[in-house]
Amino acid sequence: MNTDKDKTWVRYDSTPIANGVTRAGASCDLIDYTPEDHDGFAAKIEAYDGLIVRINPGQLSAPGVVEGAQKKFDDLMMVMVGKGKPVWSSPAVQTQLGAKDALVMIKDLSCGLPDTYAYYDAAQLEEGFKKSCAFQPRVVKQNRGSAGEGIWLVWLEDKEYCANLGDASLEDGDKLKLMEMND
Repeated sequence: MNTDKDKTWVRYDSTPIANGVTRAGASCDLIDYTPEDHDGFAAKIEAYDGLIVRINPGQLSAPGVVEGAQKKFDDLMMVMVGKGKPVWSSPAVQTQLGAKDALVMIKDLSCGLPDTYAYYDAAQLEEGFKKSCAFQPRVVKQNRGSAGEGIWLVWLEDKEYCANLGDASLEDGDKLKLMEMND
């Protein structure tokens, strides 16, 4: 069962993204990639000026998917980049900059959230997690893969959130409510 699709078998965020593109005055089509029809897909996308990719890295390497599908797809996207067609985000960008790091890098832009963090050691995790969880509910994702696993919603339980980020930090005895999610 693929949990990142809605009842029309489109990723939940694909339709809003396409609507945003059309509202900005451009044309946008939702196209399925099927590994069994790689060549047909490759021929079809030649007509487009750019591509917004909504396939998670590694998704085409999952059990039951045609062997080598991820590499063929990634190679095709890099061919499109080589032809001067923008691909958001290209396999090269995905490899160089994980999505979680990208969110941290844009946290101070108008489209970002200033309380977005990536933790790379236990001390950073303890300090940052306790500070941010005292401020508001959190989404926590482990820093490996993008197949939709290891995502948790975290709420503070039996205690009020602080008014401003950094005004308070969780104590070791504070209770949290956790819910595992899939994207």
